[in-house]
Amino acid sequence: MSGINGSVEQMTQGHLRNVQQLAVFFTGYENVYAINIAKVKAFIITEEVTINDTPTDTDIIAGIATIRGEPVTLINLDAWLGLKPLELKDYQLIIYCEFNNKKVGFLIKDMINIVEKTTEELRHSEETNSKITYTTYVKVDDKDELCTVFNAEQLLKDIGWGGDEDEAINKYVEAPFSTEKVVLAAEDSGVAREVLKKFFQKAKINYEIYKDGQSLIQRVEEVGPDKIGLIITDIEMPEADGYQVATFIKSSSVYERIPVLVNSSMTTDAVRHKMHEIGVEGFVGKTDIDALYSETRKYLS
Repeated sequence: MSGINGSVEQMTQGHLRNVQQLAVFFTGYENVYAINIAKVKAFIITEEVTINDTPTDTDIIAGIATIRGEPVTLINLDAWLGLKPLELKDYQLIIYCEFNNKKVGFLIKDMINIVEKTTEELRHSEETNSKITYTTYVKVDDKDELCTVFNAEQLLKDIGWGGDEDEAINKYVEAPFSTEKVVLAAEDSGVAREVLKKFFQKAKINYEIYKDGQSLIQRVEEVGPDKIGLIITDIEMPEADGYQVATFIKSSSVYERIPVLVNSSMTTDAVRHKMHEIGVEGFVGKTDIDALYSETRKYLS
């Protein structure tokens, strides 16, 4: 376990090889699930932390754990997936993560492995189940097993951490923008796409939204640099991810002057640093409408 923990911050280099690195684990019922390693801060042995059983309205929140001196909300993935939660002692590990600048821990039975998958090996599944971002296959005991990458945005929305987007848009979008240039956005989460659409419409922005990075890149080449005012990209996407989108724009003498704003729930320092190294102009956590408006205004004013 210490070997895995010691490598977490170094495991965000996958974009250089056009791969995503997934931490694959067993849920309490030994279903095979995964999470992008770039969202992970550490793997914690459950019995080594103090957990307070905090009363909530949902079984999905299992309590509050003290991790590295901070209170961290514990999520029971089994409960969120519609299964009966097991006893706390049945979950050996906590995956300690950061989403949208919020720290959260996922109770799991055990780690399986950390694997690399190209974006082509990840099958987008949100249309059939909003709780699933991708499915893929991984080796477990020398057999190919179906592995599910769960939809963090949907989970946060289900536990009420997404906030009231309509209220936030009405509050923070103070005035519409006046620009004829188009904003191109790439976002694979239906939940986040809907927020972006409402934001663009309220701000009266000419926009186009694509479900993957490759479609956005193709559109950039079609439109040309002079007509694009801003590119907004998620990071974790099929076909081409946000790292690839940003690298394509910022390594090109034709497109490098187009500002790129990252809009992602992957808000760890390592991810932010990597994006800034590529050369993006801004980084906004998903659902942070105030920051999204402020950053967008810098480039469309």
